[in-house]
Amino acid sequence: MFTRHSYRRTPSSIYLLFLSICGFIYLPWSTVPIIYALDHIDPQTQSIVICKTRLYISHTLGLFIRFCLVFACADRFFVTRPNVRIRSLSSIPLAIKFILIMCVICSLIAVHLPILMDIRGGVCGMFGIYKFIYAIYQTSVIGIIPPVLMSIFSVLTIRSLRERHRDNPVRTRQRDRCLTRMVFAEIIAILFDDHIIVLAI
Repeated sequence: MFTRHSYRRTPSSIYLLFLSICGFIYLPWSTVPIIYALDHIDPQTQSIVICKTRLYISHTLGLFIRFCLVFACADRFFVTRPNVRIRSLSSIPLAIKFILIMCVICSLIAVHLPILMDIRGGVCGMFGIYKFIYAIYQTSVIGIIPPVLMSIFSVLTIRSLRERHRDNPVRTRQRDRCLTRMVFAEIIAILFDDHIIVLAI
């Protein structure tokens, strides 16, 4: 999809492209150490630096993925509105700025992990009151806020599409539908993943 020039010119495609890049980094970063630890000594239980760094980067990438999808949902809503000011929020320069701002904010939000993570009894994790606070943080910041925002923007987008004028070019409608379907598919995947996270807590 991203090889087509018409799709690369949309803000939603920028969000989804960045999301995909984060996903490609997140997958090996999170799974390779787990697989390696099956037959070897887990490095994160031996080094406090690895312990703090691994979870911080994994967590931050997870935040990037979720909130980038929130922006993609918001963009789908912006582009379907008849109001010019709202539609102007859907632009590639703004999308790039939003991504940069999101990266900074999410990185700062997760900074408590490398500060409070520790190794105790050969286990890299959260201990004491921080473990309880982190459970609340994870439930709200990861399990509740992104899915709620995605759902709100998705419902608003559906309403806007129903109210939209029917005189748009067919090619534009097809492109919007394709991007909207991709966003909705990502939402379902994220909602399923967040449901598992909340149950695990």
